[in-house]
Amino acid sequence: MKAKKILTVLLCILALASTLVIPNTTVYANYGAPEGWRNLPDYYVFKDSFSGFAESSGGLETVNGGLPVDSQETFENLPSLRFSITNKIDWMAAKIVMAGWNTHDIHNYIPNGYLEFNVKGKVGGEQFKIGGDDLVARRASGDERSVYKSITDYVTVTTEWQHVKIPLKDIYNDPSFDLDEYNTRSVVLDRVNDDTFTVWLNQIKLTSPDKEKAFPAIKVNQVGFRNSSEKYAYVSGFEDDFNATPGTQFQVKRVSDDTVAYSGQLLLVKDYDIDSGERVLKAVFTDLTEPGDYYITVDANGIAKSLNFKIGSEVFKPLLADAARYYYYQRSGTALDPEFALGFPRADKTPMDSAAPFESNSAVTRDVTKGWFDAGDKGKYVSDGALAVMTLLWSSELYPESYTDNQFNIPESGNGVPDILDEARWEVEWILKMQDPVSGGFYAKVESTNDDDNMRVIRDKSGNVTNLRPTNDTAIAVASLAHASIVYSSYDPEFADQCLEAAKSAWTYLEQNPDNVKGPTRSYETDSDKESRLTASASLFRATGEAQYNEYFLNNYTQSKNIFENSEADSAGLWNYAFFYYMKASHPNVDAAKWYKDEFTIWLNKGLNRYKQSAWNNTIFEGNYYWGSNNIIMGTGTEALIGSTILGINTKTVNNMALSALNYILGANPLRKSFVTGYGEDSLKTVYGIFNHDLRPDVPKGFIPLGPNRYNNTGISIFPAKNYMDSATEWTTNEHSIGSASNLVFITAFANSNQATAVNHAPVFAYSSYTEEIEKIANEYLQ
Repeated sequence: MKAKKILTVLLCILALASTLVIPNTTVYANYGAPEGWRNLPDYYVFKDSFSGFAESSGGLETVNGGLPVDSQETFENLPSLRFSITNKIDWMAAKIVMAGWNTHDIHNYIPNGYLEFNVKGKVGGEQFKIGGDDLVARRASGDERSVYKSITDYVTVTTEWQHVKIPLKDIYNDPSFDLDEYNTRSVVLDRVNDDTFTVWLNQIKLTSPDKEKAFPAIKVNQVGFRNSSEKYAYVSGFEDDFNATPGTQFQVKRVSDDTVAYSGQLLLVKDYDIDSGERVLKAVFTDLTEPGDYYITVDANGIAKSLNFKIGSEVFKPLLADAARYYYYQRSGTALDPEFALGFPRADKTPMDSAAPFESNSAVTRDVTKGWFDAGDKGKYVSDGALAVMTLLWSSELYPESYTDNQFNIPESGNGVPDILDEARWEVEWILKMQDPVSGGFYAKVESTNDDDNMRVIRDKSGNVTNLRPTNDTAIAVASLAHASIVYSSYDPEFADQCLEAAKSAWTYLEQNPDNVKGPTRSYETDSDKESRLTASASLFRATGEAQYNEYFLNNYTQSKNIFENSEADSAGLWNYAFFYYMKASHPNVDAAKWYKDEFTIWLNKGLNRYKQSAWNNTIFEGNYYWGSNNIIMGTGTEALIGSTILGINTKTVNNMALSALNYILGANPLRKSFVTGYGEDSLKTVYGIFNHDLRPDVPKGFIPLGPNRYNNTGISIFPAKNYMDSATEWTTNEHSIGSASNLVFITAFANSNQATAVNHAPVFAYSSYTEEIEKIANEYLQ
């Protein structure tokens, strides 16, 4: 009994010591991975529904542009695909896509895997070809390749169902025409000769006896760390071939001479992490502050040294410049000159925007030049653009020391205005052009209507409804323009007044249209505009102090309660931004200020708990990596920083949560991938974007994709945080956006600022008399 008590005390002391060393890491109970967790599952290309296309010169049986699904010819209670040639044809194409129209990564399946299916013929002896294809943007030999194999090489078709297994190596490692297994797209079918035939295919799938491959074990921010900041790397791997354990020694070594600058022991984070499927350990080296270039080694077999990183006071300055320069490369309405484009010059992509027609009436045109392309295509959206502007303006307000004139090498550099404001103004000037001068409402979107992008249109139609000026887009435009009127007043009062007058006119439109006016199709249309209206009222109240905006806010702010308290939700988005503006007004209502303080603290505490409990110190909820996961991680950090700073409850823990988002993005993640082009030895090499049309094989520095997505291209990996493709043709994980870029700029500006290592306990809203109460709640929830 005494021995048990002593052991218990020792375990408690060890646990306490671990907490003292890494206060933001939770040590979890040891339980291993479930049996078979790493085995590659069968990946169905066709099971019970068809996705793809089929067409011919005539004679190929199709239904709605695809092969017919035959529910009469079944095997193992599942329908079949009918591949039927009814007469001689000149050409045909039939593709069964693997992941919608995205490319798909099947490299894990290739070494020992198979393309499996069941087949039967109408009369027996039928011949056809089956194979695969890929899609690789900007490949010198052509974007698309296909490899076919004759069915007779593997089976003689009869009138009875037979099972076929074609080694994937036969298709994807064909030496005469090697396909890219990291960018596959379809299972393809074709005829062998001019004979007519009918065959049925059932349960087409990829199979493999193998396990999912592992990524390199040491995952670290490949850019680096500020001297006084928290520093760590993850050391992780699949438990069946991972040799590091808690207590294993690690070393941080100097690149210059391979000498040891710091050593320590690995600490257990999670024995089994559902996001990655791995055992996760952590190497903490916060005490190392000497500037220099470093890498990490671990005393365990099979673990290679880490990639290099820096420690220094200015490690994030280049990243901030390139992250912000992203917007220059997204500019519409101008050529990108060699002087500024740094190897990526181009002509104006959309000169026709100088006279773009309205969708509802092509005889009416408008100048809608300028602005930023929203993402990987040439659409320009008021809602997304205004949100990105708001984030950049908040960054400029909170971290002015991070920004200067002549910082980004853009055409406006040297004009006496910080470059970040010059770049944001490019978008603001376009937003102003999207306003209807009669009503004050804003049109939602400008986009191309053909693949060549030489036909542009202002979207203002949905069904039979025309001249649409969505209230959601209008309200977000109001919020950004009112914010712009404050920020630009010191540099260009006339422009600031123009922004404010446009915002006030648009508010009148919102008052005249109290119910949501939904936007046109494919314009981020929404069924609710409540949060955007609240944000608009708050921003206008801050800019003007006028009672009408305050009254609207006070009558509507409590409807956001469920957003802040939802245990499964992520960032609060515009609901948070509404209060950011309101709390910065000259005279916010006392009760509203207290209400928000309470609700924000609940929301913040939720994010902090997730950050502490996550093996990767991010705020994703229980493996829920959905479309835009990188943006969710960074956006939560952005909102936490703005809100905690305004309320005066900013703590070192909040700052570390925000910095951990940047660490994750720059390589401290299950993929060991830096998600920013040009930053890190294992950084992103491609993006889904307009650069796909260029002959240059690379992309500029500073682009960030939306990140792992477990729902829209499933099967890239078994594990949620690894469902990502570094591919120029895969948009559900690798498309960039102006929204995610704005959060990268914000977090990087914070990391580069004086405030990254300082904690501000003084609120920056008007009612400083509430400091003691705010700090009391902060201590209760956060410390």
